[in-house]
Amino acid sequence: MTLSGLTCMKLRTATIIVCLVDAAAWAVVAVATFMSGSDAATKGLDEGAGLIVTGLFLVTGAPALALVLLGRAPITALTLALAFPTAFAALFVAAVIAFA
Repeated sequence: MTLSGLTCMKLRTATIIVCLVDAAAWAVVAVATFMSGSDAATKGLDEGAGLIVTGLFLVTGAPALALVLLGRAPITALTLALAFPTAFAALFVAAVIAFA
């Protein structure tokens, strides 16, 4: 195995780990928002947040997982996998600022 092959293997392993963490975070946030016990006035905001997080995961995390499992474009897969938590944090900060 060459040095570049070993690096690619480490990159793939790191991407798989990041994708699994992304999927776990998405599942926790989605379940928490869709199954929240909020009153009727804020239930729509919770469901909207769940839909936004689900859409964000479908645009970033799911393609990254598909790419890494197919063994294609490892750098692109890692970039997409890291885009999910970055975008999630940015959206969370924006929501906190908007509703503060």
